[in-house]
Amino acid sequence: MAARDVTATDGTADVAGVAGAPAPWQRVYVIALSAVIGGTIAYAACDWSGWTRLQLDPYRGAWWWQDGPTQKLAINYYGTILWGLGGAAVGGALTALITLRRRALPAPLVSLLAAWALSGFLLAGVYYTWSLWPF
Repeated sequence: MAARDVTATDGTADVAGVAGAPAPWQRVYVIALSAVIGGTIAYAACDWSGWTRLQLDPYRGAWWWQDGPTQKLAINYYGTILWGLGGAAVGGALTALITLRRRALPAPLVSLLAAWALSGFLLAGVYYTWSLWPF
């Protein structure tokens, strides 16, 4: 006989007889939120701090790694995206390791993570738009 998955209203479940275990959706949701938070932090921080990034010269077709400000013709967006993907991978992996303890997270914590993810996404987008603005 298969185990029943009965999810309560607080996000906990009785999975295979483990009372208080997080529902599967909650762990995946929290990992995804942490990946968004890590990605947006790395995405904005690499540009603001002048971290080493992959850059492309579109006229010569040359790729190189450079830190500090971008040269006039170089395209550094590929390096910025790589930093964002790396931050998302680290954020998601750390949260996956932390949530292995199989205990339900409180609803206010999940809501706080969702607010941080949404805020990070908006702030990173506004920061990038501001850096492209012709001043």
